Amino acid sequence: MAACGASADVFPFIASTPGTIGVGTQRVLVGVIDQQTQLPVGDPEINATVVLRDENGAPLGEYPTKFVYTVPGVRGLYAAYLKIPAPGVYQVTVKTDEWGETPPTGLFAVEDPEVVSVGDLAPRSATRTSADFELSEITSDPDPDPSFYETSLAEAIANGPTVTVFATPAFCTSQACGPLLDLVKDLAPSFVGVSFVHVEIYEDPAVTSVDQLRPVEAIREWGLPSEPWVFVIDRQGVVAAAFEGSASEDELIQAIATVAP
Repeated sequence: MAACGASADVFPFIASTPGTIGVGTQRVLVGVIDQQTQLPVGDPEINATVVLRDENGAPLGEYPTKFVYTVPGVRGLYAAYLKIPAPGVYQVTVKTDEWGETPPTGLFAVEDPEVVSVGDLAPRSATRTSADFELSEITSDPDPDPSFYETSLAEAIANGPTVTVFATPAFCTSQACGPLLDLVKDLAPSFVGVSFVHVEIYEDPAVTSVDQLRPVEAIREWGLPSEPWVFVIDRQGVVAAAFEGSASEDELIQAIATVAP
């Protein structure tokens, strides 16, 4: 995707779901759109820096980013780990050599996000397993890894380090569920001693109409406002890392390595 030559030609947007950004070091997804075509201009070859500003535009810090594909080879976002000092309204701009610095976009940080966050105890959700259900009844993944359904999320967390993916490959509105789940499946064999659990977003993935879809109870328990999500949980049952929407291989490997035995 070609980059634009002037900052007025592009504008950023916060791709993280409203209400999920808290205080402290927060992983924030930022996209950049071409104002003329309304198409994304982010690219892994374009190095971007996110500038966090207060509500009046005064800079609070500059942060490197990692480009992460939401749909492999097609489009993606920039992930930045921003230090949010307090709840409130902030501005975010994006700087690159290609387009300079973008106009600002708004970011709202809350005191206590409803979604389970880093440092929280992971809910012991009694998710369904292949011991009681056919895989087609508990996952919409067209190529499921059977090991991801052998234990419930509650059992996995009780047994030790766990990685869980909340995703619905067949019904994902962002088209990011399948790619993110596939990435986690590819990484799983490298981490012996870590449990991997896929939680399908909906009760019955074999419905004939989307109007029949009903979220599983774990969605409420984890406070999820969107999909997909990946959570990395340590042996004490505490969330060590959380990824909304998309994640790079490097991000996931680093996070899982911190909890692996």
